[in-house]
Amino acid sequence: MKLNIMIMSGLDDGLRLSYSDENEDGTWDESKSIWKISVGRREDSDLCLLNDTFVSRLHAHIVWEQDQWWLEDCESTNGTFIENTDTDLRVSGTIPVQAGQLFRIGHTWMRIEEEVE
Repeated sequence: MKLNIMIMSGLDDGLRLSYSDENEDGTWDESKSIWKISVGRREDSDLCLLNDTFVSRLHAHIVWEQDQWWLEDCESTNGTFIENTDTDLRVSGTIPVQAGQLFRIGHTWMRIEEEVE
């Protein structure tokens, strides 16, 4: 399993991050077939957003489950949002997210990139 994230704003704008369960990135729950990437300001977060002071220590998870990506807010202070046509929607709990769809954690916009073969 692979996950590619493109940072779309802030100091890290344009940064492409790659994660793989083969490299033991994230947390793999084999019994449930769930792979989680933690996102937060803590240095031990899989995706660490140290430069964004609006990001909580453990802010969100990006999850692979049931053959799709999910975005899970971890009761963060400043919220997790997904782009919508009229206004950004605040994530409550866990929602599906598609490759290419913009989402915001703290003040940092990002998206999941399609795997290029």
